[in-house]
Amino acid sequence: MAELFNALIMFGLLLMAGVIIRELVPAFQKLLLPASVIGGFLGLILGQQVLGLIEIPTAIFSDITSYGMRIMMACVPIGITVTAKRIYEHLDFTFANMTMFGFQMMFGLMLGDVFCGIWPGLPDGWGLLGVAAFFGSHGNVPVVSEIIDPNGALGATSIGMVLATLGVLWAIIPGMIMANYGARHGWTTFTKDLSSQPKYFYRGTLPEDKRESLGKTTVNSTNVSGIAFQLAFLAVGYKLGELIFKGLIVFIPFLSNVGAMLYGLIGGLIIWPLLKMVKLDRYVDKETVNQISNFTLEMILVSACATIQLDIVTNFFMPLFLHAFVFCGLTMVFVFIWMKKIGHPQWFEKALMVYGMCTGSNPQGFALVRAVDPNNQSCIFEAVGVYNAVFFWNFIIMPFAAAMVLVGDRVPVYIASVGLMMTCVVGTILFRKKKTAHV
Repeated sequence: MAELFNALIMFGLLLMAGVIIRELVPAFQKLLLPASVIGGFLGLILGQQVLGLIEIPTAIFSDITSYGMRIMMACVPIGITVTAKRIYEHLDFTFANMTMFGFQMMFGLMLGDVFCGIWPGLPDGWGLLGVAAFFGSHGNVPVVSEIIDPNGALGATSIGMVLATLGVLWAIIPGMIMANYGARHGWTTFTKDLSSQPKYFYRGTLPEDKRESLGKTTVNSTNVSGIAFQLAFLAVGYKLGELIFKGLIVFIPFLSNVGAMLYGLIGGLIIWPLLKMVKLDRYVDKETVNQISNFTLEMILVSACATIQLDIVTNFFMPLFLHAFVFCGLTMVFVFIWMKKIGHPQWFEKALMVYGMCTGSNPQGFALVRAVDPNNQSCIFEAVGVYNAVFFWNFIIMPFAAAMVLVGDRVPVYIASVGLMMTCVVGTILFRKKKTAHV
């Protein structure tokens, strides 16, 4: 217990150091690097692998990454309701994301296999870490790395963290160049002059009118703490998923290869509709659940970055750089050409958001959009909401794809990837017919 307590103290110290450094270094603010990533890399430098000034609790930090993902995945399905409202209006946004997800998953895996022949020692299936790193940045890496490298011996988590960092750089630097280019060429809807973001966007405290509540209590606090109550729902969902998988493994032994992080996801997908059916969903507060997930993510990022295996990264930096260069570059080419061709209203703002999401994560996408939409007048938040409602199941695809690769069967991964990429074809036909009808 003392080791766990000391690990939590180390987490807090590194996170606070990351916050302070981000406040003082404008370059980190412009790149939107989270304080948890900065603090984690600081721990890596100060730790036993480099300077040896502090002792990083490697074993416990590795466990935080593994078990933290189980909590995060249990949070995903709670509060998600798929709705048909405005889905069609934002199908271009959704299809662009789905197409790039399928493309990066299929061809990323293929390119990774090619590089394995050039650089022996890369973990089998490491190419899947690209789609995990570029869709969701550092937080999604353990979804794949925990399956293809459960013991951490191959350094998959370290590889994924480097890919995610390269993706963030690709999202912001070329993304901001494209935002300026689009504004000068009249593609933007709300501004032709890229004004700077307000100071609080990068550093300092939020103004009073911008501060939001972290969540709401659904029962009287004399009964139970609001956070503890929501955590109890997650525990029920996780246990339900665990029991389901253990029962299925008896009949389908292959499922024993599926990581435990999926237990909470599957359990939540079952328990949330049941709660709605019996009118008990009012006891759940999605914002509090999100805060539990966000807190867990901060712990994962600090611990994962602080324990990156430098020897593996040094040996394989070139294939990692080439992987990011190829897929982030092709993502930019496709997204802006296809979205411009479709030509829906606010296509450029949507394209910036898609590009940021497909190379970094939501914060990078929102930052790019804010550069051309400083007053938040665009439909981006609605488009992201539709996308999350339609394609929330991408959290299931990645671990199952990794499980398929683990047993040496890539065909299902390729089939799923082709299916996702076909949304681009469907969208092109669908929206062309719409234009023809208006003519």
